[in-house]
Amino acid sequence: MKAKIRYANTFMDTTPRRIEECDARQLEVLKIFSRYKFNRILDVGCADGNFSILLKEACNAREVYGIKVSEKGVKLTRKNGVKAFQLDIDEEDFPFEDNYFDAVFAGSVIEYLSDPDHLLEEVRRVLKLKDLGLFITLPNLASLYNKILLLLGFQPFGMNISLKYRVGKFGRSGETVLPGAGNIRYFTLRSLKELQISIYECWSDPS
Repeated sequence: MKAKIRYANTFMDTTPRRIEECDARQLEVLKIFSRYKFNRILDVGCADGNFSILLKEACNAREVYGIKVSEKGVKLTRKNGVKAFQLDIDEEDFPFEDNYFDAVFAGSVIEYLSDPDHLLEEVRRVLKLKDLGLFITLPNLASLYNKILLLLGFQPFGMNISLKYRVGKFGRSGETVLPGAGNIRYFTLRSLKELQISIYECWSDPS
């Protein structure tokens, strides 16, 4: 639990406050959300809440909620205008009624979980539309980028051997940017489909 909180706290004050500060992946997410009109949305792993607000604005939602494992993150998220709750999504149930949300966003979350099934079960429970409403971002283990890295003898993107050092990675070696951080689950498009996750959008951003 301490490791989860320490990792979660590394993202405090790092998410964009304005669209101009968003990276390519975040802009794509906002573009997708702007196609819909959601009244109530949930951001799982909401960092400091800044991007949660941008999601709310993109789809003209009335309310945005957030879930975070760290107390520090919850306090900052609430300060930024998001209704935030502290819980460990690997083990604890969401504190919401069934069919409560129009959309759930989980950006770069599921690949860090010991029990991704629990997250998916809870998301499906709180979503109004079970086949449309979950939006996630995560690395694709079977991407062309990763296939090339493997052919060249490098570790695939997101697959870390050491929690402290960059080992076997393409580019410079040395200490990792986020000590203690590393994916523990690896997904392909096929595996997502077999988990009954409908795939409507797919894009590549190996950075």
